[in-house]
Amino acid sequence: MANFSLSPAQEQLIEEIRQVAAERIAPVVRELDEGDDHFDFRPAQALAEHNLLTPTIPRAYGGRGLDYFSTALLLEELGATCAGVATVVTTNIHAAGPVILAGTEHQKKTFLPLLASPEPHLAAFALTEPEAGSDIGAMSALAACEGGVWKINGVKDFVINGGIAHFTTVFATTDPQNKRAGMMAFLLPSGVPGLKVGAVRNKMGIRYARTVQLIMKDTLVQDELVIGRKGGAYLLLMQTFDRGRALAGAVGVGIARAAFEFALRYSKERRQFGRPIFSQQAISFTLAELQTKIESARLLVWKACWLIDNDLDYTMASSMAKIAGSQVAQEATAAAMDILGGRGYLKGCPVEKLLRDARVMSLIEGTNHIQKAVIASQL
Repeated sequence: MANFSLSPAQEQLIEEIRQVAAERIAPVVRELDEGDDHFDFRPAQALAEHNLLTPTIPRAYGGRGLDYFSTALLLEELGATCAGVATVVTTNIHAAGPVILAGTEHQKKTFLPLLASPEPHLAAFALTEPEAGSDIGAMSALAACEGGVWKINGVKDFVINGGIAHFTTVFATTDPQNKRAGMMAFLLPSGVPGLKVGAVRNKMGIRYARTVQLIMKDTLVQDELVIGRKGGAYLLLMQTFDRGRALAGAVGVGIARAAFEFALRYSKERRQFGRPIFSQQAISFTLAELQTKIESARLLVWKACWLIDNDLDYTMASSMAKIAGSQVAQEATAAAMDILGGRGYLKGCPVEKLLRDARVMSLIEGTNHIQKAVIASQL
């Protein structure tokens, strides 16, 4: 029989992250959202002190060793507090993923403990290019080997944590004509010659997550920093994405939950026509539908993470979880703004920020159109 109860350790994790979020992140959320290009390390520092900045790092390398189910619980809480902070965490998880899955022991001992440090060490994940988004096969960043040293040239875009990361996991190709077969993954330590930041992207939402272009011009990478085998990077990438999509769904559920809870409180306090607006069926039924959709999306996330943790086929479930989480985030924030009326549209209202954060959820980790194609391919 299925068991939906959380373990004592998971319950404790939720309490831990709620306390950290309430004391160290929530008080500065508005400041983070309105900040300039300077990255504010305070939220990252708070998470690092609890070894939650990259919670999937195995215990053998100093991490918390959280499974994906527990990580989803963590990210729902962060998504409900600040989706930008949650995005920084998911990016660290993304960057570490290929190393955990296929890295050498030397790579694991060198890079993974950094992300488990009590200091706020960040990692970046560089895949998307100006002309290669959903079409990964159109990748043009070129890697060529000369005497045991790789030289990479190309531009990566929408790189979260770019320019402030202690290392960047980069995907490039040895031959654009070979498409997937020519793809390789590399670890680029910070300060490597030939790697520089281009444009800093001024985004509508998740503004805490610093997002940039990275320009590689004759960037030199030692052969020992190649992740996995030649020709195997595409499979490694798909494993990383399939896992990350479930976590993106968890962030979406967190955004939706925060919007729902704010709207529910408001509807019981706001009086019109002599009674709380919650007593109006148009309001109460809207909230009832939202609660149903949030719970449904959460269960899809939980199922996908359970499949990941039990080494079962999780590709379709992760895409479903990502679609459900992103859709309910957008639905809940839009409905909450309708319930709040003009107040919800004002800068400084939590729902206004939640709505902006929610909008990106259908785009990251592969657009929802791509997720539908993935699901269709599995039918």
